[in-house]
Amino acid sequence: MEINEFLVHAGLDLEHLHGWVEAGWLAPTSQGKEWLFSEIDVARAQLIRDLKSDMGVNDEGIAIILDLLDQLYGLRGTLREIACAFAAQDELVRRRILTQIRGAMAETVVPE
Repeated sequence: MEINEFLVHAGLDLEHLHGWVEAGWLAPTSQGKEWLFSEIDVARAQLIRDLKSDMGVNDEGIAIILDLLDQLYGLRGTLREIACAFAAQDELVRRRILTQIRGAMAETVVPE
């Protein structure tokens, strides 16, 4: 979506948008000199707005929260890929993998 539509959907003004893009909190795609935004950008902008205005989170806190969310999103994608690769294996291989995982998890559990 183009910038004006994005501003309406995200409930932002142009000044905040430029600041958030400059801070790296939003990363629109470019088409020539135009910025283009997705629904994910809208949701991210609304989250930033809510964190700042409703919860009083400062700029450093926003940066940390967004970084953690980006890491979580990346890890979820990796986990999806692993799950697909796991599902593609035959039953014997899946059992061996599960045995290995359970053994590794048992080793990391610290007794109380």
